[in-house]
Amino acid sequence: MQRADATLAEPGLRLGLLPFRLGAAERRARLASFACRSEIGWFGFEGRYAGPGIAEITLSRLHPGVLGGGGVAALNGGVVAAGFDAAVVLAGLGHFDADVVVTLELSVQFLSLARTDAPLVFRAGLTRSSRGFGFAQAVLEPVAGGAPFATATAMVAPVRP
Repeated sequence: MQRADATLAEPGLRLGLLPFRLGAAERRARLASFACRSEIGWFGFEGRYAGPGIAEITLSRLHPGVLGGGGVAALNGGVVAAGFDAAVVLAGLGHFDADVVVTLELSVQFLSLARTDAPLVFRAGLTRSSRGFGFAQAVLEPVAGGAPFATATAMVAPVRP
Protein backbone atom coordinates (compact mmCIF):
# COMPACT_ATOMS: atom_id res chain seq x y z
CA MET A 1 0.00 0.00 0.00
CA GLN A 2 1.30 3.40 -0.93
CA ARG A 3 1.12 6.04 1.80
CA ALA A 4 1.17 9.81 1.51
CA ASP A 5 4.22 11.96 1.93
CA ALA A 6 3.31 14.47 4.63
CA THR A 7 5.03 17.24 2.66
CA LEU A 8 2.25 17.26 0.05
CA ALA A 9 -0.37 18.82 2.31
CA GLU A 10 -2.67 21.43 0.74
CA PRO A 11 -4.35 24.18 2.79
CA GLY A 12 -7.69 22.83 3.96
CA LEU A 13 -6.58 19.22 3.55
CA ARG A 14 -5.19 17.96 6.81
CA LEU A 15 -3.14 14.98 5.67
CA GLY A 16 -0.47 14.66 3.03
CA LEU A 17 -1.65 13.59 -0.41
CA LEU A 18 -0.18 11.03 -2.76
CA PRO A 19 1.13 12.40 -6.06
CA PHE A 20 -0.83 11.15 -9.06
CA ARG A 21 0.41 7.87 -10.53
CA LEU A 22 -0.75 8.64 -14.06
CA GLY A 23 1.10 11.07 -16.30
CA ALA A 24 -0.30 14.38 -17.51
CA ALA A 25 -1.51 13.04 -20.89
CA GLU A 26 -3.38 10.15 -19.25
CA ARG A 27 -4.95 12.51 -16.70
CA ARG A 28 -6.09 14.88 -19.48
CA ALA A 29 -7.83 11.97 -21.22
CA ARG A 30 -9.52 10.88 -17.96
CA LEU A 31 -10.60 14.47 -17.28
CA ALA A 32 -12.11 14.84 -20.76
CA SER A 33 -14.14 11.64 -20.28
CA PHE A 34 -15.19 12.74 -16.78
CA ALA A 35 -16.40 16.12 -18.11
CA CYS A 36 -18.74 14.36 -20.60
CA ARG A 37 -20.70 12.56 -17.89
CA SER A 38 -24.33 13.72 -17.75
CA GLU A 39 -24.47 14.15 -13.96
CA ILE A 40 -21.36 16.32 -14.02
CA GLY A 41 -23.03 18.60 -16.56
CA TRP A 42 -26.37 18.68 -14.71
CA PHE A 43 -24.78 19.84 -11.47
CA GLY A 44 -22.64 22.38 -13.33
CA PHE A 45 -19.42 20.80 -12.04
CA GLU A 46 -16.10 21.50 -13.72
CA GLY A 47 -13.08 19.39 -12.82
CA ARG A 48 -9.36 19.92 -13.06
CA TYR A 49 -6.10 18.53 -11.74
CA ALA A 50 -4.67 21.38 -9.70
CA GLY A 51 -1.36 20.15 -8.39
CA PRO A 52 0.50 17.09 -7.18
CA GLY A 53 -2.31 14.74 -6.17
CA ILE A 54 -5.04 17.40 -5.99
CA ALA A 55 -8.31 17.17 -7.92
CA GLU A 56 -10.66 20.15 -7.87
CA ILE A 57 -14.34 20.54 -8.68
CA THR A 58 -15.92 23.98 -9.07
CA LEU A 59 -19.45 25.01 -10.01
CA SER A 60 -19.60 26.63 -13.43
CA ARG A 61 -23.16 27.80 -12.84
CA LEU A 62 -25.67 27.86 -10.01
CA HIS A 63 -29.23 26.92 -10.87
CA PRO A 64 -32.17 26.61 -8.44
CA GLY A 65 -31.79 22.82 -8.32
CA VAL A 66 -28.46 23.03 -6.48
CA LEU A 67 -29.49 25.55 -3.82
CA GLY A 68 -31.00 24.72 -0.47
CA GLY A 69 -34.38 25.91 0.72
CA GLY A 70 -35.38 28.54 3.23
CA GLY A 71 -34.29 31.52 1.16
CA VAL A 72 -30.60 30.95 1.89
CA ALA A 73 -28.12 31.20 -1.00
CA ALA A 74 -26.22 28.06 -0.02
CA LEU A 75 -25.61 24.68 -1.63
CA ASN A 76 -28.08 21.92 -0.85
CA GLY A 77 -26.54 19.21 1.35
CA GLY A 78 -27.13 16.57 -1.31
CA VAL A 79 -25.24 18.71 -3.82
CA VAL A 80 -22.38 19.02 -1.34
CA ALA A 81 -22.25 15.21 -1.12
CA ALA A 82 -22.40 14.94 -4.94
CA GLY A 83 -19.55 17.44 -5.24
CA PHE A 84 -17.42 15.42 -2.86
CA ASP A 85 -18.28 12.25 -4.79
CA ALA A 86 -17.18 13.90 -8.04
CA ALA A 87 -13.96 15.22 -6.48
CA VAL A 88 -12.84 11.90 -4.98
CA VAL A 89 -13.69 10.02 -8.20
CA LEU A 90 -11.66 12.55 -10.22
CA ALA A 91 -8.77 12.15 -7.77
CA GLY A 92 -9.01 8.37 -8.17
CA LEU A 93 -8.98 8.69 -11.97
CA GLY A 94 -5.55 10.33 -11.62
CA HIS A 95 -4.21 7.27 -9.81
CA PHE A 96 -5.75 4.15 -11.32
CA ASP A 97 -5.21 2.77 -14.80
CA ALA A 98 -8.97 2.39 -15.35
CA ASP A 99 -11.58 4.37 -17.26
CA VAL A 100 -14.06 4.16 -14.37
CA VAL A 101 -13.54 4.80 -10.65
CA VAL A 102 -16.41 4.37 -8.19
CA THR A 103 -16.98 5.57 -4.65
CA LEU A 104 -17.36 2.69 -2.21
CA GLU A 105 -17.84 4.81 0.90
CA LEU A 106 -18.35 8.53 1.48
CA SER A 107 -18.63 10.29 4.83
CA VAL A 108 -19.43 14.01 4.84
CA GLN A 109 -18.97 16.32 7.81
CA PHE A 110 -21.00 19.53 7.41
CA LEU A 111 -19.35 22.40 9.29
CA SER A 112 -21.39 25.44 8.17
CA LEU A 113 -23.69 26.60 5.37
CA ALA A 114 -21.89 26.48 2.02
CA ARG A 115 -22.87 30.01 1.03
CA THR A 116 -22.61 30.77 -2.66
CA ASP A 117 -21.86 34.50 -2.49
CA ALA A 118 -18.23 33.67 -3.40
CA PRO A 119 -16.88 30.89 -5.66
CA LEU A 120 -16.48 27.49 -3.96
CA VAL A 121 -14.12 24.59 -4.64
CA PHE A 122 -14.14 20.92 -3.69
CA ARG A 123 -10.51 19.75 -3.30
CA ALA A 124 -9.70 16.05 -2.97
CA GLY A 125 -6.76 13.70 -3.00
CA LEU A 126 -5.80 10.17 -2.11
CA THR A 127 -3.92 9.65 1.14
CA ARG A 128 -3.35 5.89 0.76
CA SER A 129 -3.84 3.50 -2.10
CA SER A 130 -3.23 0.02 -3.39
CA ARG A 131 -3.88 -1.56 -6.77
CA GLY A 132 -7.55 -2.18 -5.92
CA PHE A 133 -8.69 0.80 -3.84
CA GLY A 134 -7.74 4.16 -2.37
CA PHE A 135 -8.60 6.29 0.64
CA ALA A 136 -9.42 9.92 -0.07
CA GLN A 137 -9.81 13.12 1.87
CA ALA A 138 -11.65 16.21 0.62
CA VAL A 139 -12.67 19.70 1.64
CA LEU A 140 -15.25 22.25 0.41
CA GLU A 141 -14.00 25.78 0.87
CA PRO A 142 -14.02 29.23 -0.75
CA VAL A 143 -11.73 29.42 -3.80
CA ALA A 144 -10.04 32.45 -2.23
CA GLY A 145 -9.35 30.51 0.98
CA GLY A 146 -10.89 30.64 4.39
CA ALA A 147 -12.70 28.31 6.73
CA PRO A 148 -14.01 25.09 5.16
CA PHE A 149 -17.77 24.56 4.85
CA ALA A 150 -17.49 20.77 4.89
CA THR A 151 -14.97 17.94 4.83
CA ALA A 152 -15.22 14.36 3.62
CA THR A 153 -13.43 11.05 3.67
CA ALA A 154 -13.99 8.35 1.11
CA MET A 155 -12.89 5.02 -0.28
CA VAL A 156 -12.70 4.69 -4.07
CA ALA A 157 -11.93 1.79 -6.38
CA PRO A 158 -11.17 1.32 -10.06
CA VAL A 159 -13.56 -0.72 -12.19
CA ARG A 160 -11.62 -2.94 -14.54
CA PRO A 161 -13.08 -5.18 -17.26
